[in-house]
Amino acid sequence: MIERGSRNTILVVEKNLSKVLIHRKIETHCNGSIKAFTDDYTIYSGLEEHPQVIEHPIINHSAKEYADGDNHVNNCENRHSLIRPYLNIFRGISKKKLNTYVKFYQFTFNNGINWFQKALATIL
Repeated sequence: MIERGSRNTILVVEKNLSKVLIHRKIETHCNGSIKAFTDDYTIYSGLEEHPQVIEHPIINHSAKEYADGDNHVNNCENRHSLIRPYLNIFRGISKKKLNTYVKFYQFTFNNGINWFQKALATIL
């Protein structure tokens, strides 16, 4: 998930994707009403019925649609495409620890070049 205003990113490794999981993530990570920009993956169908979702524009990748003005999912796809090269430097990660590595990547990505100072401030 990416908040378009602040550009903050939330990355989570999940075993079983479902509509229920997506609804739970919205309730956990989103405050107030939201616009949910998604692609046409079936777990997003009916998302506009969630009480927090006021608008749900969909990009139909199946019809070779990738953007329509402000309606796109390029930010999420960009973040996802950067995770694999980041993880490659560790030369293999166990499934048990994958979410920890992804959360560290999320922290450094959200905090930019000053991530180390922010990490120290958080720890201390």
